Amino acid sequence: MYFIPQHTFKNLPILFKTDLLYKGVTAVHLPQVYLDLLAEQNGGYLLCSRIPTKEPTSDGLDYAAVHEILGLHDNRPNSLYAQQAVIRSAGLPDYFVLFSINGSQLFAFDYSKLSLSGEPSIRYIDIETDNWQTVAADFDQFLQFLNPAPIAVPEEIRLTHTEGAHAFLLADAAGFPELFLHFEDDPDKQWYLQWIAYFSDHPDPAFRSIACEALETQILYFRNELPDNVTDVLANFLTDSDAAIQRLAGTLAKELADE
Repeated sequence: MYFIPQHTFKNLPILFKTDLLYKGVTAVHLPQVYLDLLAEQNGGYLLCSRIPTKEPTSDGLDYAAVHEILGLHDNRPNSLYAQQAVIRSAGLPDYFVLFSINGSQLFAFDYSKLSLSGEPSIRYIDIETDNWQTVAADFDQFLQFLNPAPIAVPEEIRLTHTEGAHAFLLADAAGFPELFLHFEDDPDKQWYLQWIAYFSDHPDPAFRSIACEALETQILYFRNELPDNVTDVLANFLTDSDAAIQRLAGTLAKELADE
């Protein structure tokens, strides 16, 4: 298994479009190992988040972070089809077929450099720093090279939403509060509430308690910025099996009613 299991994940059917991704290459011609991976799950976040590199990257001295594998479907923004526009807008060569993206950092099938078996090599590209590196001879080797690692939370800059989503999915209870704190003033409150809601039915009450406390901060300090569905998220905690979480949720419900 390569993907992180998500209880809310909707696994879309694989869609084989006939649009050309490169000369003579449509979705059905993409590497078989990639297609086999999508048969397991049609895209998603990876259990192993790092791949070794020969040169430094924006992520580290000897590795690049890999977050999400794009699927073959039409659900933006994690569709391989939709994200090919990044290649064109960045002025990159047409022999790249993008399969993972995080801001300016991309991973692509490189059809200019094929393996002995005719498979495209895997290229890491950072558009912002103009850092291009071949990280694997083919997609099978790419998967074999992946290593497990937590997503580090920096103090100076905010993680992207792609990095944040990956970090939430990989976090343990010890690192969980730091993540909610890191994103507490994120302007996209819908995205933030989505993660509070995601953990509101976690089997471990420690996770649910931390999520409820994150919601408390939002209601007390960011109330005017919250979308209307904050009451729906709060309702998840009002029926929690843990009495302490229920009490906190009840207090928050009164706080919202008094506005």
